[in-house]
Amino acid sequence: MYRQVPFARWLPKPLSILLNFIVLFPIMTISGVYTGNAAELSGALAAYTEFVSLANNAVAIGMAMGLLIVLRVRMRFKSQEILIFCSIILASLSYMNATTDNPYIIVAGSFLIGFFKLFPMIDMITAFMVTLSPNGDRGRFYALFYPMTLCIGQLSTYIFASAISDSTYQAPYFIMGSIMLLITIISIIFQHTSRFSFKKPLYQIDWLSMVLITISTMSFNVFFTFMKQQGWFISPYMIASLFVGLLFLGLTIYRQKFIKRKLFNFSIFYKSSNLSHSVILLLFLGLYMSSSSLYTQFSTVALGHNNLVASRINLWMIPGLMIAGVYAFYSFKHKWKIKYYIITGFVCFFFHTLSLYLLIQPQIDIEYIEYAMIVKGLAMGILYIGIWFYASSNLAFEDFFSTLSILLLIRSFLGTAIGGSLLSWAGYQFQWQSLSDISNHFDSSQFQNGMDMYPGINLNALLASIKIVLGYLCWLIVPILLFVLFHHYGEFNYRRVVLFRKVLRGNSFRGYRL
Repeated sequence: MYRQVPFARWLPKPLSILLNFIVLFPIMTISGVYTGNAAELSGALAAYTEFVSLANNAVAIGMAMGLLIVLRVRMRFKSQEILIFCSIILASLSYMNATTDNPYIIVAGSFLIGFFKLFPMIDMITAFMVTLSPNGDRGRFYALFYPMTLCIGQLSTYIFASAISDSTYQAPYFIMGSIMLLITIISIIFQHTSRFSFKKPLYQIDWLSMVLITISTMSFNVFFTFMKQQGWFISPYMIASLFVGLLFLGLTIYRQKFIKRKLFNFSIFYKSSNLSHSVILLLFLGLYMSSSSLYTQFSTVALGHNNLVASRINLWMIPGLMIAGVYAFYSFKHKWKIKYYIITGFVCFFFHTLSLYLLIQPQIDIEYIEYAMIVKGLAMGILYIGIWFYASSNLAFEDFFSTLSILLLIRSFLGTAIGGSLLSWAGYQFQWQSLSDISNHFDSSQFQNGMDMYPGINLNALLASIKIVLGYLCWLIVPILLFVLFHHYGEFNYRRVVLFRKVLRGNSFRGYRL
C-alpha cells in the first residue's frame, strides 16, 4: 500500500515532515548554473556569457521534459529507487559541471540536472501538499508553497554568492553535490519501499516526440540567447536555429495527431480560455522578470558592485514574497475575484519599474533600491501564484502533467527568453542612439585626450538607454490592464451583455439587476 508521505511508518510525524523539508529544498535549489556564480563561471571558462544563459535556460527545459513522463516513471519505479538514483546522478552532474572547462558540457549537464531533479521533486511536493493542505485546497497550497520556495531561492542565491566570494565559482557545485549524497543516505535509511501504483512499463512513452520537442526547445534556446551576440538576423546561425526549432515543433505537433498515447494535447490550448489567456499572461510576466537584467547592468557596470552586493539587495524581495503569500491565502479563503488579484500583481510590477526609472542615476546609493525590491517580491509572488492557479483550474487528470510542462516552459524559459531578447535589442539600440545624440553636442578635437572621455560618455549612454527601456515598460501596464479587465475569468455575466445591448438599442433596462 502506497503512503502519501515518502518516509517509513516508524518515523514520528514531525520528523517525517522535517525530513521532507530537508530533502525537498536542496533538490529544488540544485541547478546547472547559479545566479551567484554566473559571471565567475563565464570568466573561468573563457566563454561568452550567453553560454551561461543557455545553460540556465536548459535547466528549465530539462524540468519540462521530465514533467512529461513523471507519472509514468512514478508508476514504474519505487519512490526510494527514484530518489536514490536521481540523487546520485545529480551529485555526479554537479561534480562534472564543477570540473569541466567546456561550456557545451555545462549546457548538457544543466539540461540533465533539470531533467533528473524533477522526478524526486514531484514526489516530495506531493507529500508537502498533503502537509500544507490536507483537504486538497490548491489555493491554500499555492499561497504557502510558492512564497516559501521563492524565499529559499533568494536566500540560497545569497549564500552561494557569499561562498563564491570566499573561494571559487565551483563552491556551489561541490556543496550541492555533497548534499545530494547526504540525501541518498537519508533515503536509504528512512524512506519506505512502497510503490505509487501498479507497475507500468516505460516502452509505451513516446520517446521520439520527447527527442523532437527537446531539439526544438534547445534550438529556440540558442536563437533567443545568442541573437544579440550574433548580430540578430544577420547571422545564418540564428536563422538556422529558428528554422530548426520551428521545423521540429511542427513535426512534434504533426506526430501527436496520429499516435495512440499522446505526449501532448496541443488542442487543449485553443479549446480552453484558461490556458490561452494564461499563456499570454506568462509572456507578460516574463517580460517584466527580464527587467532584472537592467538592474544587474546598473549595479555592476554603473555602480561597480559585485554579485554579492546584488544578491544582498535581492534578499529584500523576501518580505514582499511573504506579503504575497498572506495576500493569496486570504484572497483564496474569502473567494476574492482572481481578476483583481492578478491585476494587483501587474500593478506592483509597474511600481517596481517606475521606482527603478526614478532612482537610476550615476551616484545613487544602492540601498535605496531595497524598497523597490520589496515591491518586486510582492509582484512576483502574486503572479506566480495567481497565474498558475488560474491556468491549472479545470484541467483533466490525463492532460495535467503535459499541460503544466508546456506552461513551465513558457514561464521559466520562453517568457524570460523572449523578454530578455526584446529588452536586449531595445537597450542596444537606445544606447547607440544616446551616444549619437551626445556626440552631436561636442567635438572631441576641442579637448585634450578626447578619447579619455569615452568611458564616461558610454556610461551616460548606458544609463539613458536603461531609463528609456524602463519607461516603455512602465507604459506596458496600460495594454496589460485592458487585457486582464476584459477577460471573464470563468465568471461571464450574460445579464450584463443583455443590459449593454439594451443600452446600445436605447431600450429601458429599469427593473434589471446589474
